[in-house]
Parts: sequence; C-alpha cells; structure tokens
Amino acid sequence: MIRYFILWVVFFIGFQSLAQEPNLENDVEYYSDLIKKEPIASHYYFRGYSKFNLKDYEGAMEDYNMAIQLEPNNFEAHFSRGILFEKLKDFENSINDYTKCISLNSNSSKAFFNRAYTKSLNQDFSGAIDDYTKCISLSPDNHNAYFNRGMINKFFSKFETAIKDFDEAIKIKPNFIDAYQNRAIIKSQLKHKDAINDFNKVIELNPKDAEAYYNRAIYYLNNNIKGDYCSDLTKAFQLGFNAAYEPLNDLCKKQK
Repeated sequence: MIRYFILWVVFFIGFQSLAQEPNLENDVEYYSDLIKKEPIASHYYFRGYSKFNLKDYEGAMEDYNMAIQLEPNNFEAHFSRGILFEKLKDFENSINDYTKCISLNSNSSKAFFNRAYTKSLNQDFSGAIDDYTKCISLSPDNHNAYFNRGMINKFFSKFETAIKDFDEAIKIKPNFIDAYQNRAIIKSQLKHKDAINDFNKVIELNPKDAEAYYNRAIYYLNNNIKGDYCSDLTKAFQLGFNAAYEPLNDLCKKQK
C-alpha cells in the first residue's frame, strides 16, 4: 500500500502590537492639525501609527522617522517602526529597532517577542529561540511565545522539546487549535499513541478544519489503527482539501 504523509503545519504567530487601532482618517487629520501647532514627537508618532493602519506605509515611515529624530529614545516610535520595517521585509532594520527598544526597556516582553519573530523570518533561529525564552521569562503566560518556540524546535527535529512547548501553550490557552494540531503531528511521527487525542481535539474545536480530517485519516492508515479513515478523507475532500483525493480514490473506492 502507498504510504501517505501527514501534512506539516508550518507557520508562526506574528508580531504583537503596542496600542489599540486608532480612528484612522479622523486621527490623521487630528494629528496633522496638532503638528501645525506643536510639532512634537508624540504627535508625529500617533499620526504615523494612524497612517500605518491605513496602509500608508511611506507616510508612516516619514512620521516615525521624524518622531525618532525629535526624540531618539522614544520607545513607541522605535517599536512601531520595527513593525513597519518587518512589514516591508526589511528585517535587519526591524531587528535594530527592537534592539533599541530592549535597550530602553529590558523588561519589555513584546519587544523580545517581536525581535524573536523577526529573527525567525531572517533565518536566525538560534537568536529567535533566545528571545522567545527571554519573552517567556518576562511573560510566562504568553502562549504565542511558547508556540513559536515550539515551531522552531519542531523545524529542527527537536520533537520532545517542541511537545513541551506546545504543552505549555495549551495549558495557557486550552483551545489553542494550532498547538494541538502541531503536537498531534509530532506525536504521530514519534508513534505516540495519544496523538489521536490531539487530532480529535482539533476537529472538536473546528469541525471545518479539512487538514485535521486528512491528518487523522493518514494517522489511522500509517499506524494500522482502527478508524473510519474513509469518512475522514471524504470530509476533508468535501471541505476543499484536494490532497485527500488521491488516498480517497486509491484506498476507499476499492472498498465499495
């Protein structure tokens, strides 16, 4: 029989923001009026933040730069510019801004998280691990930091360590679907019998997760576990997961 493979879910939880979304257009106009009267760093920063949320990245960059020029140690401006640099895929400058934030406030878990995330995008996985670990020490309830660190450990085949990170993420956020999914995949690779519990949990939390049905079916097949894999493959295909077609056609239609 052809051996099919469980899909590896590979992604990271993205950066963490600093403030709530402003009133966008009205705020740009409001802060423009303030800048005419009082051109200080905070007014440029907030106008830049509003422009960023309007996807006016060039305008946002100009305002963040001006805020930093007027106030070189402005944490918020460096932090938000770091997010903007990351958005523009200028990872080195993004990392530099987060490093500046950390020099201004070494207890900022968000700065460590965002720098870790950007380092991972820049292929500095060792540095990302260090920053996620520091973030967790400052903010032990940050489930996303555990998850992202687990993803890196998974990527480098440190499976047991990754499972521990996903365990912690789930303790903090019991309905963390992505953590269950990735933990299930690793456990299935390691032949852990309780992998099925995680696959079941993913489907319980999101009955429309096509990949979860597919992965559970392949888990049944590859481990010779009694289960209705044909129903799972059918469901996955019905939900639009085309990769389910081949095993469905190869294995299930022959049973009819």
